[in-house]
Amino acid sequence: MPRIYAWMPTGIPPKCKLSKWQKQSLQSEADRFVTEFYKPAIKPPPDDPRFNYIVDYSTKWHGAYLQFIAKYACPGPNAFSPFFETTFARLGYFGPNSWNIWARRHNDQWMLLRSGMTLPECFEEMRTNPWFQP
Repeated sequence: MPRIYAWMPTGIPPKCKLSKWQKQSLQSEADRFVTEFYKPAIKPPPDDPRFNYIVDYSTKWHGAYLQFIAKYACPGPNAFSPFFETTFARLGYFGPNSWNIWARRHNDQWMLLRSGMTLPECFEEMRTNPWFQP
């Protein structure tokens, strides 16, 4: 029995490609935001560390997505490595002044929170939304 396929629009906009210089410029803005908002919230290590704790924040590009990364220290005696990194937020570039913002859930799935924002609006959302609090 033959199968019939039909094309259906998904509603997901196509990703835009950025040049190397555009990515560097946008990442420097994100790094400035991380330095102003997230890095001052890093607490000193506890006196008796038994659990993982944040030691640094950073950003990096992964395709058309600008990811925000938290670096954790693993002080326990059974740790596989002394540090690990995890992404907690990402911004997707979908056109001039059109960004989407995602948060990573506890089950490692990305959840779209808002779309069609400018970059300063994304940073303001990260300042005020509880999903992104340090």
